[in-house]
Amino acid sequence: MSDSENLQVYENVDELYIKYKWPRIAGIAIGFFAAFWNGFLLVWYGAAFAGGAPLLFFLFPIIHLAVGIFMAHQALSMLFNHTEITVSQGQLSIEHSPIPAFKGNKYYPTAEIDQFYIKQKTGSKGKKYYEFRCKMIDGKDIKLISNNGMSVEKMKELEDQLERYIGITDHPVKGEYGRTTPVFTSEKTLLPRRQRKADLPETARFAYSLRPNQRAILNNENLYVRHLTQFDWKDGNIDKLIQLTDELERERLIYLKQNRGIISAATEREMNVIETQNIDFDIQKIPNKITINGKIYVLHQLMEGQSFLSNIEGPAHAKVWIYQSLDEHSYIRITESERLLKWHEGTPLPLREILPAAYRTMDRTDGYDQEDFV
Repeated sequence: MSDSENLQVYENVDELYIKYKWPRIAGIAIGFFAAFWNGFLLVWYGAAFAGGAPLLFFLFPIIHLAVGIFMAHQALSMLFNHTEITVSQGQLSIEHSPIPAFKGNKYYPTAEIDQFYIKQKTGSKGKKYYEFRCKMIDGKDIKLISNNGMSVEKMKELEDQLERYIGITDHPVKGEYGRTTPVFTSEKTLLPRRQRKADLPETARFAYSLRPNQRAILNNENLYVRHLTQFDWKDGNIDKLIQLTDELERERLIYLKQNRGIISAATEREMNVIETQNIDFDIQKIPNKITINGKIYVLHQLMEGQSFLSNIEGPAHAKVWIYQSLDEHSYIRITESERLLKWHEGTPLPLREILPAAYRTMDRTDGYDQEDFV
């Protein structure tokens, strides 16, 4: 089976599943060498036991024994193993079977992954090999896959698949293999700000970590995330507009607004031209209040910063004006970006109404711990 056939990808709105079969030829070669190596050790220890040799005779080849066990494990893994990489319900899992890996399987919340990348390493005899790694938003650098025979081309394909599905915009990482341009220059690449899970209020962690293609429940509807816009404001706050759709492609919008340590949510709908054409709003002379269908909205907040769209590189300058109704039961959000105005009408939404898709299978009387789903 060719290397291209070894990587199988299955994808739907709920899950990305990638299966990689380890190369058999390398396993056969290592297996022959491991058999010779361990055969010699078997003869050595057999003679030691038969002759009642002293303890030193048993301890002397202990390092050789460890090497033999490692080679045997590697040979069996390459002959029989496959690696399963799954992205589902906000978690990345990497599992090796049927021969377990020395360090076990790996599981990471996708909301804490900043970037996937490939790193070239040099062995003790000068042989080059590659590692598939990820950078976490807290700065940790984690090795995900190594020494399973995966070619650098397949690792690159894996990187593209994962970043596209999770919604991570690709950018250079220091030490990344295959980058022909310097990673760090005097001009810093502007990327969306990321927040650690620990920095978020407990009730906001799931909603704030939503990414494209993830599922969620809103008002008892099973929806999936189609698109995400993040606003990085100059005051340090981060807002998010999440577009969700149901099975009939009907749209739902959620706006998450940060005010330092407080995250609030609202459901929104985009207003059409007919609704907005007669509203007295001038971007050159911002009014303190606007009236829509006889209802008065007062200017509540003005924000300026950068907007980032999922799967689109680079930011755009953005301004937002929020007008709140006198009864505080609704608001109008006006966004200017790329010289275009968009109008949204919003109503407050309790964060507890935004739930993981897995919650549907749980008994509500058992309680709900969002830490389990981030």
